[in-house]
Amino acid sequence: MRALVVAVALLLALTGCDNRDDEVDAAPPPVKVVKQPAASAGGACILWDYAFIEEKIGVAFDVAASDQVADTSTCVVQTAAADYPDLMLSVVESTKASPAQFLKDLKPAKSTTLKGLGKAAYRLYTPPAAGRGPIVEIGWLSDAKQLQTLRFTFAANATAAAVTAMNPKLIALAKAMDTTDG
Repeated sequence: MRALVVAVALLLALTGCDNRDDEVDAAPPPVKVVKQPAASAGGACILWDYAFIEEKIGVAFDVAASDQVADTSTCVVQTAAADYPDLMLSVVESTKASPAQFLKDLKPAKSTTLKGLGKAAYRLYTPPAAGRGPIVEIGWLSDAKQLQTLRFTFAANATAAAVTAMNPKLIALAKAMDTTDG
C-alpha cells in the first residue's frame, strides 16, 4: 500500500497537478508611455505645446525644460533622441524699452532688422560650431511690451537650404506668439 501511495504521489508530481487554480499566468500589460506636454515643464514652456511648434515650423519635439530667473522665463525643447535640433524661447516679462531703444541697444551687432513683427525685431544668424549646426535667432519687442527671443539650433548636418527654409517658419512662429495678452 505504501508503494502505491508513493507511486501516486510521484505520478501527481510528474504531471504537474497541484492545488493551484488553473489560471494561465498572463504577462503584465505593456507599460504605456505618456508624453508630457511641453507646458508641464513650466517657465516659458507654458506658452506653447509640441503640436503648435510642429504646425508652425514642421519639426517635432518631445522633451522640454525651463527656467526662471527674476522676470525672465525660458523654455528649451528638443528630441529625446538627439541634442539638436533644439528650439529655445526666452521671455522678459516687461520692459520700458521703446522700439528705437530696442533696435539701438538690444539688437545684436551682426543682426538684421525685421519688419512686421512686434514693435521692433531682429534676426541673427550664427554659423555652425563644434557639434552643432547654425543658429537662427529672432528677437522682438512684443506688442505686450515684452522682450521675446526664439533661437533654433540646427543639427550639425543641416543643409543651407534647410536653414533658409526655416527662416520664414520661425518668423511665423514668432508672429503667432506675439499677442497683446503678454
